[in-house]
Amino acid sequence: MMLVQSNRHSNEIIELHTQIAELERKNRELSKQNRINESFYLSIFDAIPINIFVEDPEGHTIYANKQACLANGKNWGDLICKTIFDVFPQEIAEVNRAMDLEVWKQRKLITKEAPAGFKGEEHHMFSGKTIIHIMESNEDYLLGFALDITDRVRAEKLLRESEEKFRSLIEQAADSFFLIGTDGGFTDVNPTACEMLGYSRSELLIMKVAMIFSSLPDKIQGLHTDSPDKSSSNFEDVLTGKNNTGIPVDINIRPIQIGENKMYFALCRDIRGKKRDEAQIKYMAYHDPLTELQNRWHIRSYIQEYIENKDTIHSKLGFILLDLDHFKVINDSFGHDAGDLLLKKVSKRLMTVTEHRESILARFGGDEFILLVPHLVSEEEISIICEKITQCLLEPFYICGQKFTLSASLGISIYPKHGDNLNTLIKNADIAMYGSKENGRN
Repeated sequence: MMLVQSNRHSNEIIELHTQIAELERKNRELSKQNRINESFYLSIFDAIPINIFVEDPEGHTIYANKQACLANGKNWGDLICKTIFDVFPQEIAEVNRAMDLEVWKQRKLITKEAPAGFKGEEHHMFSGKTIIHIMESNEDYLLGFALDITDRVRAEKLLRESEEKFRSLIEQAADSFFLIGTDGGFTDVNPTACEMLGYSRSELLIMKVAMIFSSLPDKIQGLHTDSPDKSSSNFEDVLTGKNNTGIPVDINIRPIQIGENKMYFALCRDIRGKKRDEAQIKYMAYHDPLTELQNRWHIRSYIQEYIENKDTIHSKLGFILLDLDHFKVINDSFGHDAGDLLLKKVSKRLMTVTEHRESILARFGGDEFILLVPHLVSEEEISIICEKITQCLLEPFYICGQKFTLSASLGISIYPKHGDNLNTLIKNADIAMYGSKENGRN
């Protein structure tokens, strides 16, 4: 009986030792695994390009990853168990400690962006702090992180400066800019466009292109982004400003992409000045500067169009060449100024003969005038006009207190009877006119 009990007791001891050994083995394995897990997680934290640190409630650093050490120019041992006052200048440390206390008070994540000095360079950091709770020790700690966002801030600054520069150029440009949506509405306009049209920006942004432009809506339909030849268009258009003011413009229109949105960019140059200059040049090219009557170039152009026009090709055109009698004597005796004044007065007299029909009076040069009478019904009709011309010159002219009596010799040719071009018509009218002079003038 004693032997049985002794064996049983011995077995229990052996089993107890076995269980203890197994527990110790498991503890060693668990401890090893914990060390492996801890090393694993610490390796991850060290590989992250973000400053990560942990502080106790008194502000002592109990952990800092590799990036946090590099960012502060410290070794790991220089940071552990140290407070922020041991690492940073007093004024910086006080600001950071105040933020720590606020986090402890609110017990929630607080973030901020702020400039920071690093190795003599200014950097921008995005930082945050929050409270974490460790279950095993039932203790709270402050977890902090900081990310260097200098590149992002610099990129945003460059983008902002670029946008401001572009906006400044747009707003101060002498030309008008219109940004147009695919729905035909304006999405943006510059101040020059508002000034040119007489509308405010808010008024234009609720209007459609067809309300302002004449040809642009049709031109937009012909633009194609997939064809280089049709990716833009240059043309002249007429804009309708406030109070129905017509404004001629030169336009370049092209499709553009802004984000995901397809739009059209129209650059418009006000060419009212150009049109006025062109009209003035054309007027000067076709008018006599002294009398403001049409000149020989206008007559040449008119006859060419008259002959080429299918509606007038069989219609008679009267051609009267008029030369003032003895004008050279007056010009030489009283001077060119008196002669010029006399030519102006003669022009006004002759205009009275043509004011009731579509006849064209021109100064051909010197004291010669031409009168075109289109759509003649009969040759007698042009004879009646010639009689009116001689009658209108009978009344004396008064120049600089002097009385002048004038007469004129006239020669007539008729298209197409006497010629089918200007030179022939002039030649035949000139022959007729000198025949008139040889027969006593007037």
